[in-house]
Amino acid sequence: MNKKKILTAEETFALAVQNHKKNNLQIAENLYKEALKTNPNHFESIYYLGTLLAQTKRFDLAKPLLLKAIQLQPNSAKVHNNFGNVLKELREHQKAISSYKKAITIQPNYADAHYNLGIVLRELGEHQKAISSFEKAIQIQPNYAKAHYNLGMVLQELGEHQKAMSFYQMAVKYQPENLAYLYHLSKLDEKILHSNLKNKIYEIIEKNNSTKKNIAYGNFLLSRYELKAKKYKNEFDHLLKGHQYYFESEKKKFKKRVEYLLNVLPKRKELINLNRHNKNIKKDNYVIKPIFIIGVPRCGSTLIEKIIASGSQYIPIGEETVIIHTVVENLINLKQSLNLDIENFQTKIVETYKQKGLVQEKSNYMFTDKSLENFFYIDIIKEIFPQAKVINCRRNALSSIMSTLKNNLIFLAWTHNLEHIFKYYDIYYQMIKNFEKTLPNFIYDLQYEKFVSDPENEAKKLMKFCGLPWDIKCLEFYKRRDLISKTTSNVQIRKAIYKDSINKYLPYKQFLSKYGNKYSWFN
Repeated sequence: MNKKKILTAEETFALAVQNHKKNNLQIAENLYKEALKTNPNHFESIYYLGTLLAQTKRFDLAKPLLLKAIQLQPNSAKVHNNFGNVLKELREHQKAISSYKKAITIQPNYADAHYNLGIVLRELGEHQKAISSFEKAIQIQPNYAKAHYNLGMVLQELGEHQKAMSFYQMAVKYQPENLAYLYHLSKLDEKILHSNLKNKIYEIIEKNNSTKKNIAYGNFLLSRYELKAKKYKNEFDHLLKGHQYYFESEKKKFKKRVEYLLNVLPKRKELINLNRHNKNIKKDNYVIKPIFIIGVPRCGSTLIEKIIASGSQYIPIGEETVIIHTVVENLINLKQSLNLDIENFQTKIVETYKQKGLVQEKSNYMFTDKSLENFFYIDIIKEIFPQAKVINCRRNALSSIMSTLKNNLIFLAWTHNLEHIFKYYDIYYQMIKNFEKTLPNFIYDLQYEKFVSDPENEAKKLMKFCGLPWDIKCLEFYKRRDLISKTTSNVQIRKAIYKDSINKYLPYKQFLSKYGNKYSWFN
C-alpha cells in the first residue's frame, strides 16, 4: 500500500496559489494554513494568507499576518503597501499613511502605493496632498484609471468641476467599460448621454462577465435617459434595479448593517442606559458647544452646515466622523448591556473627538457635526453636551426618498432597498416625535421647503437659535472655495439657494404608494 506523499510548504503553497487564482478561496485558505503548519515562517504563505483574509474583509485577522510578513521581509514594498490597505480599512489612518510612505521609500515608483496614500489623505480631508499623490501615481502609470477617477472626485469636492470632468474623461478613456466612471462624468456633463452611448451601456451590462456593481451603475445611467424622456415609470424601474444589484454586490456587509440599523439600534435603550443618579457629575469638564445637524439623507443638511460655517467661526466636520454612532455601536457589539456612568460615557465620546483633532481639553471648541443618524442619540447628546444645539433638517419625505434613489449613496446599506428606506424613515419619525415630547425646545425643526422659499428670514431664525449673530455672508456660502463637501451635494453647494427641487417627487408618488401607504407620515 502506497503511503500518501507529504507535501513541502512550497508545494502546498503552490496548490494554494492555484486555488486562489481560481477564486476557490476556502480551499486556498486551508492550504496556506497547511503550508504554515509545515513551515511557520514561510513568508509567501503568511503574506498570501494575509492578503486573502483582507480580500474577504477579515482585516483584524489579516493585520497580524501582514505584520509578521514585514518582520520577515522588512524591505518588501508590496507588503508595506498591503499592510497599509488593512490599516486603512481598520480606520488606523495615520499608521496606514506610514506604511504607504515606507513602501514608497523602498520603491519610489510604486504607483499603487502613491494611489493608496491619496485615498487615505482624501478621507482625512488633506485634499491638496491627496491630489499630489494621485498625480504622482498618474505620472508613473499614465493609464491608471482609478487614479484619474479619484483625482476627479477630489477636484469635484473642491468645486473644480471642469478639471474634475477632464480626469473622469481620462478614467473612461482607459477603462471605457467601467460604468461608475461614466456615471460620475455624466453627473457633471449630461451632454455625454447620447443615443449611441445608451446602446453601449446595454451592451456592457448584458455581457456575461459584467459585475453586479457595473450592472448597477448601468441601470443608474439608463434611468437618466428615461428621465430626459419623462418616462418616469421606466426611470423608477431602472433605479430600483440599480439599487438591487448594488446591494447584491455588497450583500455580506450590507445585510449586517441593515440588521443593526433597523432592528438592533432602535432598541439600544434596552442595551445602554445612562446612569443619571450621580449628582456629582461634572458636565463642564469640556467647554464644547457643538451643533448637531440630524435628519435623513438629501434633507438639506449640507446647505445648513455651510450656512452656519459661512456666518460664524463654527468648523464644519461633515458626516464622516459618526463619532457617537461608532462609540455606541462598539459598546453594543461588545454586549456591554450595563448602566453607563454619564461621566465615563462623556469621556469616551470626547476622547474620540480629540483623537480626530476636533476637541482640545479646556478649550472653547465649536464645530458642526452633521452625522445625520445622530437622531438616535438626542438624549445622549443632551446629557454629554448640555450646551449643544440640535437642528432637525426636515424635508418632504417623498422628495428626500426620491433624491436618495437618484443618488447612489454607496456606503449607506439601507438606501438600496425601498422597504428598508421606508422602515428607516419610520424609525426616524418615531424617534423625533418621542424626543420632541421628552426634550421640549431642545430640537430646532427646520423645514427645507420653507427655508429655500424664504432663505433670509429662515436663516436669521436659525442663527438666533444657534446663539450666533446674523451675517449676510450666511447666504453667500457658494462663494467660498474653502468649504468642501464629500457628499452628493457638492455640486449644489456651489450655487446660490434655489427652489427647483420642491415637489419633484410628484411624478413618482404613485410608484411609492405600495411601499408607503401603511405609514402615517407618507401622505
